[in-house]
Amino acid sequence: MRWCISWCFSRRQARKRPLAIRDSRETARSTFSLRSSAFSLDRVTSLQAKVAALRSPLAYDEPTRTVTAIETHHAWVFLTDDRVYKLKKPMRMPDLDLSNVAARKFNCDEELRLNRRLARDVYLDVVPLTMTTEGALRIGGKGVVVDWLVKMRRLPSEAMLDRAIAAGAFSVERLEVVGRMLARFYREQPTIEVRDYVSRIRSQMETDRSELLAADLRLNAKLVESVASAQIAVCDMVQSELAMRARERRIVEGHGDLRPEHICLTDPPCVIDCLEFSLDLRTLDPGEELAFLSLECERLGDPEPAQIVLNAYRAESDDPITPQLLDFYRSRRATVRAKLMAWSSRDPDYGTRNNWRAKAEDYLQRAHRHALCASRRGR
Repeated sequence: MRWCISWCFSRRQARKRPLAIRDSRETARSTFSLRSSAFSLDRVTSLQAKVAALRSPLAYDEPTRTVTAIETHHAWVFLTDDRVYKLKKPMRMPDLDLSNVAARKFNCDEELRLNRRLARDVYLDVVPLTMTTEGALRIGGKGVVVDWLVKMRRLPSEAMLDRAIAAGAFSVERLEVVGRMLARFYREQPTIEVRDYVSRIRSQMETDRSELLAADLRLNAKLVESVASAQIAVCDMVQSELAMRARERRIVEGHGDLRPEHICLTDPPCVIDCLEFSLDLRTLDPGEELAFLSLECERLGDPEPAQIVLNAYRAESDDPITPQLLDFYRSRRATVRAKLMAWSSRDPDYGTRNNWRAKAEDYLQRAHRHALCASRRGR
């Protein structure tokens, strides 16, 4: 079995360029002795040294024959025979601080806590990376703690929904279980009072427009303006429904990143890799999350799995959300994804590896199409 690792990539590749910070001095503040006076603590505790050590099967707390290391925008992920370990990169961004060991430990704890809501048996622990007196780096052990990792159970990649869509073979029954599971999940989450929900959405739309028009992104300005204008018009049409959903306290702390590659159709199914670093970004309407899933399934070539999940969710929750509002939410999420794709082009490490600008404009086309569809539903 192989772990489907794509869930670690997409939402994290697409943030603003981080400020990488070497964290070797963090551990240098700890007082302990090394057997060799020539031993370089700065070199051993750098991110590069940690990654090098974790490529070896000898570094792990459980036996493994192989280790596969995969770099993501915010982390290094290590796949062993049965487990997955995630090491956060030392960095600081406007909405994410991983600049020191304590901050990374907190982020790991949050990832464990939040993801156990929908994948309790997958997220196992937060484990220390320690240094022995000989200078060797190991998971666990009695040495000095130099960092922390999230430890997870490895899932079969063929069971992930994105793979199932690509293969044209998915279980309707399992998807219905996912829909009912999400309905219960949203019902159990504390509701969040969002004052002026409609104003919040309008402000987000203006921010997205402004940021997408940044000159260095070189996006199609006419398309960006067309998306913004269409969304403003639709927001006027659905504002009463939006306000009603806020009054009915349907806004919750959700998953935040409900994409096909995060849904595993095992028995029982689970949903992994929630957006752990921002409560604000996790604060949303369940209908928006399900609209996002629909958008991403559509992008992969088959919207039917998302429709099955939505139907099961609605049957379990009796949510009266309208098709027009779902289309509006699809348009909004497509715009956000366009922005994240565009931002990735700014990163020198990732900007040249993928055609981010083309991906951004594809999302903008989808945003425009769904906004027009929502508009037609209101006539």
